[in-house]
Amino acid sequence: LLLSCATQPANRSTMARGRTTRLAAAAAAALAATAALCVIATTARTSRYDRVGSMAQLATRGRSVDLCHHHSPAAQRRRAAVVRAGFGAPADAPSEKKVSQDLALMTTLLPKLGQAKSFGVDPRDYIEQPPIESKLAVSIDTIAKGLEENFEKRGGYSVSKWKEVLGGEWQLLFTTSQVYRDNRGLTGYSGLPGYGLQAIYSRLVPDEQSEEVDGRAVAIEVLTAPFGKKAKNELRGAYKIYSKNDSMKKKQVVLDQSFVRGDTGGEFGKEIKGNLLMYNTYITKDAKLRFGRSANNALYIYGRVGEDGDGTKGGINEILSRDRLPWDGGTPLFRVF
Repeated sequence: LLLSCATQPANRSTMARGRTTRLAAAAAAALAATAALCVIATTARTSRYDRVGSMAQLATRGRSVDLCHHHSPAAQRRRAAVVRAGFGAPADAPSEKKVSQDLALMTTLLPKLGQAKSFGVDPRDYIEQPPIESKLAVSIDTIAKGLEENFEKRGGYSVSKWKEVLGGEWQLLFTTSQVYRDNRGLTGYSGLPGYGLQAIYSRLVPDEQSEEVDGRAVAIEVLTAPFGKKAKNELRGAYKIYSKNDSMKKKQVVLDQSFVRGDTGGEFGKEIKGNLLMYNTYITKDAKLRFGRSANNALYIYGRVGEDGDGTKGGINEILSRDRLPWDGGTPLFRVF
């Protein structure tokens, strides 16, 4: 280049233009490379979110799926709870437009469920003084209302249909219940020093032979305990599904669970009196995610556990086995082994 400039000074302006052209080409190449990197990054993010459809299968194989960029074991457990629920499908709808609306709401809802520290019952999930809901709880409740309204417009489900879809195993994913907040769960033992709430499960076992109830109900509370151990509380009773008018005189289908015996706080076979009545307000078409409302409008969101939700692979018993907890009954609060 230097030799050319020395022997042909008349071409300096031409060479300057050539250098300018080459610099412009280099800049364009750099921009193209940057755009390519952006495309690669975007594609990587998209491919990560495209795996959402198979999250339930990944969860049953014990592989974590990170959608919230949290890597702590506690965060992974919370994400796994949402993963087990699956993204679900919209309830039956007469038009594709309403289906799309449900899917949009659902894809907004589930990442927010994963942000909750402890299913809505942990003080970090809400503001206690003054007693107002956190932005997260308000956002989840608002999205849930949209899904509930769409479900109601489509006619909802009959009593017989609810009986068909409610049987199986469920995990609490989120609640706005003040009672659950006060107790830090079902029993209050998670509030003891060194203890915490890991999960709350519900098992509904249909009984077609009984004329008095629709089946057996079991509520399970798993706690984290000192020295890396786990503890389990269990409530046992029955459930009924029937129509009932709510406070607005609107007829709805309720799930009425009554618990009469339990193993809690290391005491076994205690006689108890516990009741959990909720109005069934929404369920996905694949019956993997459902909402319920208490009489005072507290929201409960449950995700189905396991592939079939009836005690098969990936169900509650498999989860309990991983934590070295018994399938039936509770445990002492403090365990050495």
